[in-house]
Amino acid sequence: MKKFRKPRCPFCGNKIGLANTWALKIQGEYLCPKCGGISNIVMDRLIYLFAFLAILVSAVFFAVGFLGFLPLDIWLLLLVLLPFLLFYLISVFLVRLKKPAVRKRRAPPGARPQNGTRRGGGPGTGPAARRR
Repeated sequence: MKKFRKPRCPFCGNKIGLANTWALKIQGEYLCPKCGGISNIVMDRLIYLFAFLAILVSAVFFAVGFLGFLPLDIWLLLLVLLPFLLFYLISVFLVRLKKPAVRKRRAPPGARPQNGTRRGGGPGTGPAARRR
């Protein structure tokens, strides 16, 4: 089951423990203590399938109890909550760490380009000044 694994740092390959992964699910970024790399935290797409199945199985248990096939007691309540508990436990193994996308920064207006040429010129160097 290649999909179910501990998350790894995309920079150094360091595996993250289950307790740390549990806390990572609600954060947006991860700072690796070993290499200092910053990575984004994303959930695997398989999580949506498990969420749907948990809701579906709980709804079936609820409907069976509501229609009278099972007695309405504490055990039915536990049967309805069990798929959500399993989903929560499985979701720890579906956390992934990705390298952040590198975006080029735009130079602020009036800044010089790095190749040394002057962009846009100064005052008096535009097309109207050349015609004079």
